[in-house]
Amino acid sequence: MSSVPPEMKYRQIDKITAIEPGKRLTAERTLRADEEYLKDHFPRFPVMPGVMMLEALHQAAVWLIRADDDFKTPLVLLRETRSVKFGDFLAPGETLQIAVDVVKQDGNRTTVKASATKQGRVTVSARLILERCFTGDPEHFGTDTKVLESTRKQFIELTKQLTEQVVLSD
Repeated sequence: MSSVPPEMKYRQIDKITAIEPGKRLTAERTLRADEEYLKDHFPRFPVMPGVMMLEALHQAAVWLIRADDDFKTPLVLLRETRSVKFGDFLAPGETLQIAVDVVKQDGNRTTVKASATKQGRVTVSARLILERCFTGDPEHFGTDTKVLESTRKQFIELTKQLTEQVVLSD
């Protein structure tokens, strides 16, 4: 059995809508009413937990960083969050518009400014510091290779509509 799951259970990005590697990424995430955690998180007033909205920003930032180095580094770890602000709830059927901009790159560390809005109102914003790294497993385990293969497949799925738009416009 592989130690690398085929897909993240709580993937917080539905699709990447635009990307400029090393600079900017935009994405979307629509909250579905049937999401498992909504049964327990304010069942009479189901909303996406703030930590999940923050995770959406984190995941978008990871995709931006991975695209910048052409998936050479299997892991992109969140090292620090700063200036996290929550501004609104996200209810089922509503969509987050996520934007991530690179602020600074220093070696393996990247600082980004990220925010998510719905209908023009900020739901969450933060400054994130992420670090590229390898798993540290011995090469014969193949963990880094498995992680890279899995993330490339996910990236293709997330950018499918973006790729189709480029092909249609040519």
